Order: sequence, then structure tokens, then C-alpha cells
Amino acid sequence: MKKIFLTFAFLIGFVSNAYSATMGFTVSMANIDSDLSDDIDSNGTTDTTKSVSNEIAFGSIFIENELPNGLIVGFDFIPFEAEFESRSTTQVSLKDSSTTTSGTNKGTADVSKHMTLYVQPTKELDNGNKVFGTLGIVRADVESLVQSVSSTDKTVEQNLDGIKYGVGVKRDIGDSGIFKLELSRTDYDDISVTTSNNTKVTADIDTTVLGLSIGRSF
Repeated sequence: MKKIFLTFAFLIGFVSNAYSATMGFTVSMANIDSDLSDDIDSNGTTDTTKSVSNEIAFGSIFIENELPNGLIVGFDFIPFEAEFESRSTTQVSLKDSSTTTSGTNKGTADVSKHMTLYVQPTKELDNGNKVFGTLGIVRADVESLVQSVSSTDKTVEQNLDGIKYGVGVKRDIGDSGIFKLELSRTDYDDISVTTSNNTKVTADIDTTVLGLSIGRSF
């Protein structure tokens, strides 16, 4: 994934030098769906699964170029940190043969430096609007914090990779301006954290995003 990401970045840099660039910002509403699973204490007797949804709003900036054949290559960056996941579940932990401890397990996943490199095949319609599809690769930093009643708290920093695909409409506005509306889906790779007592927490995260973009060509 890293090699593909760097190759794609080089391609965008080359195209930016060869053609005029379009820069702008996007305001998005995202629904984050997570399937979570716990292997508590790794004792084979207690496993929990849970599906949760979380809605967030965020902004991003983008730069892109349109090639003569209508293909757009672009880069999108979210300059803020967002909480992609937060969950809790009650656990009763057997500390020894006679002592049990109850409490709440908690987990959060904070995502930062979220970058997307994408291509958008585009077709112009008779009414002046354009329709496009999106295919991109995503990379971000994620900091996961797990608080377990049966072990010490643990924070893990990881890379979060994913694939984005979507569809949208686009229209030229004013003097060299553009307007875009896009519905997209990003399928992220699983992330997992293992606590000091081998309790493994795994999250499968997917996002559905509706984005409104405004940009200007230079």
C-alpha cells in the first residue's frame, strides 16, 4: 500500500506541473459503521461482538487536475483529528479462583493526517453538468486507546489504510469555479489492539460520506 501511495503521489505531482490545477475545500457528513470483536483474556470462554454507528462532520482540502481525456487525478487531505470510534462494554473478570472484578472496558480510535489519492473518470452531459466515478487509496494515522478492567490501559499508534469508491455530479460555476456533490464509501483495513493480558480488540471500520465541494482552477 505504501509503494502504491507514493507512486500515485508522484503521478499527481507530475500532472500538476503539466496542467492547470484546481484547488478547493469539501464539507462532508460521514456515517461510520464499525464491527467490533473482543477476545477477552484469551481464555476461549468469553467473546463479545458489537456493531456501532457514529456520525461526524468534517472539512478537507483538495487539489486535482483534469487530463485531456477527462480523467481527473487528485489529492484530498483532512487537516483535523476525528474520533472514528468509541465504545464500551461491561465485563466480569475472574482474577483468581475466588475473586471476580467487574467493570467497563472502553476503546477509542482517533484518526489524523487522513489522506486520499484518487482518480475520477468524468463524462460531460448535454445540460452542462458532468458525472464522475471515484476510485482512491486512503492512508491515515490512528491512535487506539483500550481501557480494560482485567489489564492495564494501552495506547497503540498504527497506520490505517483503505479503498475509496464513489459517484458524483460536477458543474462549472462562475469564472473558473467548480461545484461537486459526491457520495462515497471507504472500506478500511481492520485495526486491532492487544492489551497486557492478551485481550485482543479488533475493529472493522467503513464510512459512507456525502461531500459538497467548491473549488477554483488556476
